[in-house]
Amino acid sequence: MKDNFVYFPGCLALRKFPGFDYSTRYVLDKLNINYKTSEDFVCCPDPVWIRSLSSKDWKNIGFKNLELAKNLGSTLFTICNGCFETLYTLKKNYINFKSFRVEHLVYTLWKNKKDEIKSKIVFPLNGKKFAIHEGCHFKRPSSLISEEFEELTKVKILKEMVELLGAETAEGKDECCGYPNSLTDKEISYLIAKKRIDNFKEVDGIVVVCPSCFSHFENVLAQEKRELPVYFYFELLAYSLGLDKNKIGFEFHRIKSLTI
Repeated sequence: MKDNFVYFPGCLALRKFPGFDYSTRYVLDKLNINYKTSEDFVCCPDPVWIRSLSSKDWKNIGFKNLELAKNLGSTLFTICNGCFETLYTLKKNYINFKSFRVEHLVYTLWKNKKDEIKSKIVFPLNGKKFAIHEGCHFKRPSSLISEEFEELTKVKILKEMVELLGAETAEGKDECCGYPNSLTDKEISYLIAKKRIDNFKEVDGIVVVCPSCFSHFENVLAQEKRELPVYFYFELLAYSLGLDKNKIGFEFHRIKSLTI
């Protein structure tokens, strides 16, 4: 991996779920991935709500982040689906960023680090079975992503990355968690998530790669009074690579871990 990497954590990982960021940095260090980041990064911004309110502001703020990243390295990776969609879409549509790469870190690791991850596992997840939810924006906009990341539309990358840790997986259709609807229709947003969750049978938890999906699933599960944990992939990866589970932040999940 010769790229000069730039890490873009995103708002939720820094402000709401700091364990996501902590786990990610542990993984990057464990896998000897050198990276830079910037305290000047701001919201990506959100590819649904902000873009709907003001496409101009969405572009201008996104460009600011891309310019900061471009001055630090050649490839930006993020751990948030929404950040990936916004920054990749803007990068793809404007020639100033033609040679600059934007990736989701799950893809980066899948492409370059699978063998190393497997060789460094300390706590395998053998005997566990997790439901897989990649989330909508992991593969959007498909018209652009199919040109550069053809694997995203053909390979169940998150499924492979969870199984790499020793766990079994269960998956359904690629469906939305419902979160983008929550501002305009909370009831529909709730029902979409509930339907998605109800499709997951006899699993030890749900694994996501999007902080928004994580938050929405947890909220709905808590309201349903269901003890089904939700895990952010990089938490599980950090744990499997040897990070003490008490440092990850599982205790701050609304649905407490019953399996790790």
